[in-house]
Amino acid sequence: MRLLVTWIVLFSLIGSGLTAAGGNSWNRLRYNGGTIDAKVNPFDWNTSLTVTPDALSLIFSGRKTVRIRPSAVTGLSYGQTAHRRVADLVALSAIATPLVLFGLLHKSKVHFIGIEYRGEDGKPGAVLLEADKSNYRAILQVLGSVTGQPVKNAP
Repeated sequence: MRLLVTWIVLFSLIGSGLTAAGGNSWNRLRYNGGTIDAKVNPFDWNTSLTVTPDALSLIFSGRKTVRIRPSAVTGLSYGQTAHRRVADLVALSAIATPLVLFGLLHKSKVHFIGIEYRGEDGKPGAVLLEADKSNYRAILQVLGSVTGQPVKNAP
């Protein structure tokens, strides 16, 4: 039954909002770390995500914008799995700084969404977002449908 409801919601999102309106957007997100050097307040919900068939656009504190091609996404994860996978990628990254790692040290029951991707230069990148309890399922469904990647540890 749960799988049936998931497919119905997925097809309704694809059929109505994603193709007709050009994408979905969420602004109640928190950037918790990753390979992107964005200066954000770790206590504010100041990150927004817009998903279209052409790009995933992240805007950090209204100042820095990062676009990721859906075809460049190599993995999606949820929960503590997302936390561990992004932390592993950041630890292996050559550009890891204490500021980037700050948000990855926090552990609690939150809705983490991990996006792993290959940058324009071919280097691996990762983003760890904390979503609100009211929007994390929709974000995961849209990300999975646009990128074609399964969500590891999906709720």
